[in-house]
Amino acid sequence: MDGTSFFGDDSGFGEEFAMMIKEEIVENGGGAPQDGVGASGAASNKPSDADYTVQASGADAAFCVHVVRTRSNDGDYEPPGVEGSPGTVTVPDYDFAVTSREGEC
Repeated sequence: MDGTSFFGDDSGFGEEFAMMIKEEIVENGGGAPQDGVGASGAASNKPSDADYTVQASGADAAFCVHVVRTRSNDGDYEPPGVEGSPGTVTVPDYDFAVTSREGEC
């Protein structure tokens, strides 16, 4: 996730971040099936700054994953309007910076 970008808004950010973390672990050699990886968010999480405790089912170790999301106006997407009219919607683009450390958040 670190260094990637994402189109979206603030709705459902907590669940989306948790799902993205689990998918990245499974896709990048985490060695656990997706349903065996848990990512639980801290109560104090905000759309721009969030912590998730990540642990695989049956594993003793847990990791704290810190996600910082920053708006990237350069990457915003503006879909065309109907029949050549200018678009009226801007889909915001966000960049991610992710760090982790051993232990729960």
